[in-house]
Amino acid sequence: MSRLRSLSPIEYAWRLIAGLLLAASAFALADPATAAPPEVRTPAEVRTDPAQFVVVAVANPVTGRPAAVGGTAHGYGTTTNYRISATAASLIRDIARKHSLTLVSEWPIEQLQMHCVLFRIPPGTTREAVIEKLLTDKRVLIAQPLNEFESATGSPVFDDPYARLQANVRALDVAEAHHISRGTGIRVAIIDTGVDTSHPDLAGRTQLTRNYIDDDTEGFRNDRHGTQVAGLIAASANNGIGIVGVAPDVKLLAYKACWQPSASSAGRCNSFTVAQALADALTARAQVINLSLVGPSDPLLEALIAKAVGAGVIVVGAVSSDPRFGFPAKLPHVLAVAEAETSANDDKDVLRAPARDILTLVPNGHYDFASGSSLATAQVSGVVALLLARDQKIGFDRMRQLLEQTTERHDTTRGPFLSVNACEALARVVRGAVCAQPVQ
Repeated sequence: MSRLRSLSPIEYAWRLIAGLLLAASAFALADPATAAPPEVRTPAEVRTDPAQFVVVAVANPVTGRPAAVGGTAHGYGTTTNYRISATAASLIRDIARKHSLTLVSEWPIEQLQMHCVLFRIPPGTTREAVIEKLLTDKRVLIAQPLNEFESATGSPVFDDPYARLQANVRALDVAEAHHISRGTGIRVAIIDTGVDTSHPDLAGRTQLTRNYIDDDTEGFRNDRHGTQVAGLIAASANNGIGIVGVAPDVKLLAYKACWQPSASSAGRCNSFTVAQALADALTARAQVINLSLVGPSDPLLEALIAKAVGAGVIVVGAVSSDPRFGFPAKLPHVLAVAEAETSANDDKDVLRAPARDILTLVPNGHYDFASGSSLATAQVSGVVALLLARDQKIGFDRMRQLLEQTTERHDTTRGPFLSVNACEALARVVRGAVCAQPVQ
């Protein structure tokens, strides 16, 4: 039998310190911005043949102690202890059996009190026919195609760029804006491909990363599109290298919901991956959500966007040149952003920022030029963060009004274009702030 002994004052002090450190660690890990549910991966077959899958959601209003997840196929959980209820699990099994569907992946969406399932349709049928039958079932809240989305970008430009290196920064009046705000502490969620978080202009800036596509950490950092977007929003300022982001002091939340088949191709996403990212961004209390992607109408994603808007999140979305792609820009209370250089400058519901020949970050510590409304969207997200850092009570209506009223015309050798002005918008929010007149 071991003997008990009293602790010396020094031993007691060390144990007390250790206990306090453990308690502090527990509180830190409980922060929703750092602790999140495990990602639900996207099977390769879903990426290569999306027409064979449908997305279904049923009610999952868990009350009291939730049921164990043992009845589900994958056992995905969340840090909020939200799980699929026994009723919802039974319902999913019955729906699958009735319609000869094969469960591929599933995920409870706490924000919507729904359980979301990805089903493979049976051979010899079409997803349209399956969805039509599912929608006649009153137990089904959502039945839709597994829609595809793509990054709203253009082709990279490799001509001699030096005369235009800071053209977008000048148009947005970023240098003057940084005398008033640098976006300090604002949480900006980037739902895109992966991001090179170790890039010298981003190192130490990303608060959280999530990957719904695969377990490839190196591939996450080698993704081009998300790195381009992150660079325009948050590249470090005054560090003696590279470029400056619109809001260099924000906290980035990087969600890989899209993948790039090659470095030169557009990013691809689907309903299931983007839905996970949106829900996790809400859990992490994102204040701005950047969606530099476009796609068709999608009931599941639209419900999550509505939830975000209701929570006061500012959602910024890219405008597509394809009229079939209304997501996300045509949704109510989404800041729609298009290229400043396009000719359709008479659309009063669309904000604009430079999008042609924009210097930004690319993986492995490099820089390159790119074009597309993805880039315009990213820059407007940065301006939104600048404004929120000075007044977090700015709602959607006031935010859009500020950006619309301070949009300016710029005459260039390529022709005139319109662009939001970050400094002028800030001057309307911060009493006494003054913007210097730009040099023509």
